[in-house]
Amino acid sequence: MSDTQNTDNDPTDSDPTDTVESGDRPLEWANDPHMSAVDTIMWRGDTDRRMRGTISMLEIYDCVPDWDRLVAAHEWASRMAPRFRQRVIDSPFGTGTPSWAVDPDFDLHYHMRRIRLGGDGSMRELLTTCEQLAMTALDAARPPWEGTLIEGLPDGKAAYFLKAHHALTDGLGAIIGLAQLHSPMRDHNPSKPQPPSPDPTSISALDILTRQVGEEVRRIPHRIDTTWKGVRSLTRPRRALSTALRYGRSVPRVAGLVSPPGSPLLAGRSLSWRFSAFEVPFTDMKAAATACKASVNDIYLAGLIGGFRRYHEKLGHPVEAIPVAIPISVRRPEDPAGGNRIAVGRLAGPTGIADPFERVLTIREQVRAARHEPAVDIFNTLGSVMAWLPGQVLMQFSGTTSQNDLQASNVPGIPWDTYVAGAKVERMFPFGPLPGCAVMATMITHNGVACLGLNSDGAAITEPELFADCLVAGFDEVLALAADDEVQPGRLVRVV
Repeated sequence: MSDTQNTDNDPTDSDPTDTVESGDRPLEWANDPHMSAVDTIMWRGDTDRRMRGTISMLEIYDCVPDWDRLVAAHEWASRMAPRFRQRVIDSPFGTGTPSWAVDPDFDLHYHMRRIRLGGDGSMRELLTTCEQLAMTALDAARPPWEGTLIEGLPDGKAAYFLKAHHALTDGLGAIIGLAQLHSPMRDHNPSKPQPPSPDPTSISALDILTRQVGEEVRRIPHRIDTTWKGVRSLTRPRRALSTALRYGRSVPRVAGLVSPPGSPLLAGRSLSWRFSAFEVPFTDMKAAATACKASVNDIYLAGLIGGFRRYHEKLGHPVEAIPVAIPISVRRPEDPAGGNRIAVGRLAGPTGIADPFERVLTIREQVRAARHEPAVDIFNTLGSVMAWLPGQVLMQFSGTTSQNDLQASNVPGIPWDTYVAGAKVERMFPFGPLPGCAVMATMITHNGVACLGLNSDGAAITEPELFADCLVAGFDEVLALAADDEVQPGRLVRVV
């Protein structure tokens, strides 16, 4: 992404180069007319309220944005990215992939809210409010997103909390969208492209069934071709058997069927979400990665797992490993910017390794192995079949996520200053859903600061203050790997 791709969400605020890049047409973002199979599985997950797929973003502003400009910005964004005006139309049987349709009753007044913090206006008060907003189910009859401006923060600051359903997009797709819908300047510019409002869409149950049947018919040649290739491979039986065995051995690993057992200390599950936020200079994470000849993602995972290790030791229940899941992006340059393009990688989080350097290297090798699993994309491969299963049946497979003690995601952020309706975005803290796991950790790097948002199950993390302290210590020992006589390492700072 470049600055010329970055547009504002205010109809009067714009980078002049946007007009050249975008013209007067909507963005090429999340414009598929129907859900992919993976999106569908996430959408149907809401059948079980423990598996709700609500993703959230908390932005901290240096001042209170102008409300009228903010509303106008959202109206403009809903024309630039019409997905924000679209609702989900499912088949009458709740099977197959649903369609997206422009809501004839789209009402921005419903989707945008404005509140003021009570209590002391602290970050803890803010996150408590965001927890409550996130745990409230989205209205499936409307476009699945809500935005809330939150005033009353100290020093005249404000916050904005956006929640949406994961079926809209994965983390990288969300950042691509935000980068284009935020402004690179505080002041407005009247040369903003102004696409027209999308026309409402009328889709009947018969339309959806006809489309679904047509898709299955179009898949027949591909399935025949795949079958024929399989038959032809039998002319080289030794090679075919080797390939089948490698894939067969990979499937249980990717599905989490051979993961280490979950920690008894984190076994509790509930409907309660608890948010916490941390930040650290991104340069310090890169320095640690360079010192270890590893990636920033390896450092991130090593810090998290180091925190889990200390938490277990402090409570007198050390474990050698915990089951960890990470998303692996399978997004290609030609893929649309919205939707989900992810696979799942499985790790045995080495909580039994005390040495941070050894822990980083162990994680590095596990991540490499996970990315090259033959069956890494199995859920995308089987998605077209799984999408035909009703939600109640799909939820029988939820054990592959509920057994995880940690799910961790690291998404590249926006590397420049961004503004919304005249307010500068100082921080962006992401919070993923809790699909049955104990802790969901998500990191986004915003303009040089790595912002970490944790969503923890209140029944799994029973000592949240201790857990936060252990997490800080776990990151600090990893960041210290970059220390030398002249440069002191940075520290993970708990925002709250």
